[in-house]
Parts: sequence; structure tokens; C-alpha cells
Amino acid sequence: MGTFVLLIMGLFACNNHTADQHSSTPPADTAKFFPLRTFFKEQIQYVDLRNFNIYRISVKDGKKDSVSLSKEAFASIAATFLTHDISAPQVKILYQESVFHDLSTGSVTLNYKPGNSDATVQNIDILLDEETNLVKRVFIRTSYNKGDTSFAEQYNWKANKSFQINRTISTKNGYHSTELNYINWNDKP
Repeated sequence: MGTFVLLIMGLFACNNHTADQHSSTPPADTAKFFPLRTFFKEQIQYVDLRNFNIYRISVKDGKKDSVSLSKEAFASIAATFLTHDISAPQVKILYQESVFHDLSTGSVTLNYKPGNSDATVQNIDILLDEETNLVKRVFIRTSYNKGDTSFAEQYNWKANKSFQINRTISTKNGYHSTELNYINWNDKP
């Protein structure tokens, strides 16, 4: 009788295990990526609440220009950083996080790379101060195509100081253009 009960319990346990393997419910997403979107929103608000002189220096195909920016123009340009959010569940599953402690810079670097080279966001590096865990810098690299045109972009945000957006455009027929944009509100040279 005892053997019969053990046999029934064993069969029941195997059936439960099999049911779990074939469940259509995906496992809960428990991974926590750095809240980069929140960081950028806070930085935009930081500038909006202060009376910084904001200016942009642009270099397009070797021609340099500089202009003063309104807070609205600043916010519009800075909002492009928000478009590279990888924390949405359907996007997040494409990326892997790694952590590196860099003693030479006193930083902890969080790195996000996709497993698929077709992803628009190719790399994100977030440098955190090793003592405060506050963001020092953010680097984002994107790559995408529109028709026969290829775009490669580098984004660099220096916390509470400035940001850069650099873009290279290439076409299959040989056209090539580079554009460098430096937006500064609190960075001393």
C-alpha cells in the first residue's frame, strides 16, 4: 500500500512538472535596468528650472556654427535621448546588462548590448560615481537604415553640464555627411 501511494505521488509530481514546462504564461520580468528615461527627464527639468545660458555649437561637414538656445529648443533636442529607452519589456528582452568597475576613473560602468545586431540601439554605457552611484556620463550608440541611407549616431550626456549628438549619414551612391552638435548649459571648458 505504501509503495502504491508513493507511485501515485510520483506520477502526480511528474504531471505537475510537465504542465509547468508547457505553460503559455511567460515568466515574470524581474530584471531591473537602470532608469535612464527618468535620468534624462530629471536632467531636462534641472535645466528648465534654472536660468542657464544654453548654447549649441554645430559642425556640419566642416562648417562651424553656434547659436543660443531657448529652454524649449533645448528640451526638444534633449528629448531625442528619451527615444532610445530600452526598458520597455518587449525591447528589454533583446539586451544584456554587464557591470564593470573602473578604478582609473572611479566609476562603475553599466553596459547594455543587444544580442541582435539589427537593433537600433547598439550600445549604452552608463558611468556611475563609485561612491555616490550618481550618473557621471551616458554614452549611447545607434545605427539604422532608412531606404538606401545609413545613419550612425553617438549620444553623450555629461550629467548636469552638457550633451553631444554626433551623426554620420551615408548612402549607397557615395554621399557622406557628418554633423556634430554640442549643447552646453553648465560646462566650463
